[in-house]
Amino acid sequence: MVSTRSGSSKLPKGVERDDNRIIVVVTGANSGFGLGICEQLLSNLSLPPSTSIPISTPQITALPPSLRNDFNEDELDEPTKHIGENPPTLTLILACRSEAKALEARRILLDKHEQELKERQEISGEEVRKGWKEGLRIVWEGVDLDNPGGGNGVLGFCERLKIKYPHITTLYLNAGMGAFSGLDWIAFFKQNILEGLPQAQSLPKYQYEIKGAMSSDGERGLVWGTNVLAPYIMAQELIPLLRRSPPSLPFQPRIIYTSSCTSSFSKLSSEPLNDYQLINYEKSYSASKYMGDLIMAQLDKQYGSSSSTNEEDENQIRLVRAFTADPGCVATNLFMNGFGFILWWVKIKFFFYHWSFVLCRLMGSTKHPVYADQGALPMLYAALIPDRYILPSTQNPAQRFAVISQRWGDTKVGYEEVDEWEKGDELGKGFMEACESHRREWRRREGLE
Repeated sequence: MVSTRSGSSKLPKGVERDDNRIIVVVTGANSGFGLGICEQLLSNLSLPPSTSIPISTPQITALPPSLRNDFNEDELDEPTKHIGENPPTLTLILACRSEAKALEARRILLDKHEQELKERQEISGEEVRKGWKEGLRIVWEGVDLDNPGGGNGVLGFCERLKIKYPHITTLYLNAGMGAFSGLDWIAFFKQNILEGLPQAQSLPKYQYEIKGAMSSDGERGLVWGTNVLAPYIMAQELIPLLRRSPPSLPFQPRIIYTSSCTSSFSKLSSEPLNDYQLINYEKSYSASKYMGDLIMAQLDKQYGSSSSTNEEDENQIRLVRAFTADPGCVATNLFMNGFGFILWWVKIKFFFYHWSFVLCRLMGSTKHPVYADQGALPMLYAALIPDRYILPSTQNPAQRFAVISQRWGDTKVGYEEVDEWEKGDELGKGFMEACESHRREWRRREGLE
C-alpha cells in the first residue's frame, strides 16, 4: 500500500472545536455543478427541527442490487435523517481560483436561499430556523488546481485549511476541466443522425481536444494535473480533517468525486501507465475522469475500512468513504471553449446547446437533468445517505451514484459501479502510486517534509 501519511489527526494549536457545525469544501463552487451542490446543501440543511432531509432519504434506484431485496419500501416515506432539536450550523467553503467569482457566487447563493426561505414561510407558514442564518458561513478559500505548489496551489490551500478549520465533514472534488478546442461539425451531424440526439449529447464523439496540453509551469499534462493529480493531493492532505469530523454530526465524513458519463475503461490507451499524464491522448478528458474513478476506489479501500486505522488508536480514527458521482449532462461553462471566441456566436450556440438538453430529457434521456442543481443530486446523495444503504468498502470500493433524469423533472439517483473496476484495480494502484510520487516531490519542494 502507498504510504500516504500527511499530517496528524489531532486538532492543531489555536483551532477551536466546533462539534455542532457541518463543514463542507466544494471545489469549483463558483459555477455549474459546484454551485448546484451549494444550492442543494443550503436547501436541505436549513429545514426546521424535526423535519426530514429529502436528499438523505434512500432511493431504491440508488441501492446496490444486493440490498434491494431486503429493502422495506415503506422507508421511502421515512427519510433517515432529521433535523434535530439542536441542529448543526454550516460552513460552506467555496474553493476556487477567483475571489471575485467566488464572492459573486456567494451573493447568488445567499439571494436564492433568502428567497427560498421566504417562499417556505409564505406557502407553509414555516419560520426560519432559529440561529440558522446567524450561524451560516459561506467563505472563499483560493485554490489553483493547475499548481500543486505556491500560496494558492493545492498544497498551500490544504495547509491553510489545516490551520483554520477544526474538521471537514464532506470534501466535494468537483472542479475539473477539458482541453476542448472546437467541434467537428460533420461528426456532430453524423452522430446525431445515426445515433439520435440523446446519445450524441451524452456520449459525444465530435469534440476536438488539444493534444499535449501542458500545465502553466510546463511540468505536467494539464488535464491530468487538474482532474487527477489535484483531487488526489487534496484528498490525501485533508484526510486528517475528515477523520476529525465529530461523530455527533448527522453525516459521516466522505469524499465525493465528480465523474462523467463518458468515463470508461475503453478511454484508456493500450498501455496507460506509460502515459499516465495523458500527454499523447487525442482525447484526454474522459480518460482523466476514469483515472479519477479508479483512484477514488483505491482511496475508499484505504480509508473506508477498519484496516485504515492502524496508524493510531483505532477507536480514535473515523472511517472516510470515497465515492464517485455522475451528474449527467448540463449546459455549463466546461465545454464553452469548444464554442469559439466570438461572444455573440458563442451565446447563440450555448442557447441551442441548453435547449437541446431540454429536448433530450423530453425524449426520455436519463442523462439530461438540464439544471446544475438537479445534476448535483447524486453528489449530495453520496455524501449524506447513511452507511446502511451502501456497501462496505471491503465488499465494493467502486460504488458510483448517477443522475436519473425524468421527462417532466423529479430527478432521481441511480446506483452504478465504476466501469470494469476489478479489471482496472492494478491500474488504479499504478495511477495512485504515480500521483503519490508527485505529491511527495511537491511536499519536499514546498518545505513540508
